[in-house]
Amino acid sequence: MWSLWFVGVYGGVSVACAAGWAAGATGPGNGVNGVLIGGTLATLVLLLLAAWRCLRHARALRRLDPAGPRRPARPADAVGQAESDEPPAGEVPESAFDQRRERRRFIAFMAALLHALAAASTVFVALPLLRLPPCL
Repeated sequence: MWSLWFVGVYGGVSVACAAGWAAGATGPGNGVNGVLIGGTLATLVLLLLAAWRCLRHARALRRLDPAGPRRPARPADAVGQAESDEPPAGEVPESAFDQRRERRRFIAFMAALLHALAAASTVFVALPLLRLPPCL
C-alpha cells in the first residue's frame, strides 16, 4: 500500500510538471498538491486502519490463550541429565496448536508495527507537499 502511494506521489508530480498543470504555482496551495495531499490522507487512513486491525487480531489471539504466557523450555541441567517429560507444577506443555497460535499472534503484531511504520513514513515523505510547490 505504501509503495503504491510512494510511486503515485512521485509519478503524479512528474506527470503534472511535464504536462504543465502546475506551471503558475509559486507556493504549496495549488491543485496538484491538493490532489496529492488528498491521496496521502487516504493512504494514511488505510495504513492506520490496517495497523489497528492487525493489533486487534493479535490481542484477540492472546485472549484465546487460557494458560497465559509460557516460559521458554529449560535446557538440561548442569549435570547433563535430561528433563523429565512432565512439566513443572503450574506450567502447561505447549502443543502444536499453541505454537501455531503464538506464531500467528507474533505475525499479526509485527504486521501492525509495519503498518504503523509505513504510516509514519507516509507523513514524513508527504511533509514537502505542505511547504513546497510541486515543480521547482
